[in-house]
Order: sequence, then C-alpha cells, then structure tokens
Amino acid sequence: MVEVRPSARTRPLLPTRLECVDAGFRPSHPYVRRYWVAALGRGAVAELLRLIRAAADGRPMPLPHWLPILLKSDLVRVEDGVMIVASRIPPVPAGLQRRFPPGLREEHRRLLERRRP
Repeated sequence: MVEVRPSARTRPLLPTRLECVDAGFRPSHPYVRRYWVAALGRGAVAELLRLIRAAADGRPMPLPHWLPILLKSDLVRVEDGVMIVASRIPPVPAGLQRRFPPGLREEHRRLLERRRP
C-alpha cells in the first residue's frame, strides 16, 4: 500500500470567528506584506490573510499548515475548536523584528515612530 504524504491529505474544516479591534493595520495595508512577511514568511502571512477573509465571511477554513507559527506569534488563537483572528494586524513584536535585516529594522523603527501620536 502506498502511503499518502501529509500535505496531500484532506485537512479538516474548522470554524472561524473575527474579533473586531481598532488598533493595528488593516489586512490590505502594505505594512503587513512588507514587515510580517519578513518576520514569518509569505506562506504564513498568506494563510493569515485567507483566515481573516474566511472569518469575515463567517466561513470555516481548512486547518492551516502554518497554524503553529500563527499561534506562537499571537495572530490567531483557538478556543473550543474555533480559530479566532483579529480584524486588524498588530505591529511586528520586538522579538520577531530581530529577524529583519538591519536596514529593514531601521525602516520599521522610523515608520512606527511616525505613526505614534
């Protein structure tokens, strides 16, 4: 019998819920693609954006491949089998900013300074 690789298996559908927040960046903001992709990678950010869209539409979503990274980064939480995601994405935390190259880290610092009231 041929074994099926894990990525080819059907992933279970999990319900999603959107938690509305005022702070942070809209999912479509260029900040998300520039800085969160540098911190987590394209795949994790793409999955986060799909999860936000599914939650906004009230649709279930297949279990994300990148869920462990999204959970560890506090971008998603799971309660009673429901994936909960915020409507806005927070700034990249300092611990993940260490993954940025020096030039991007400085650019990020200046951007956040300009956004402060």
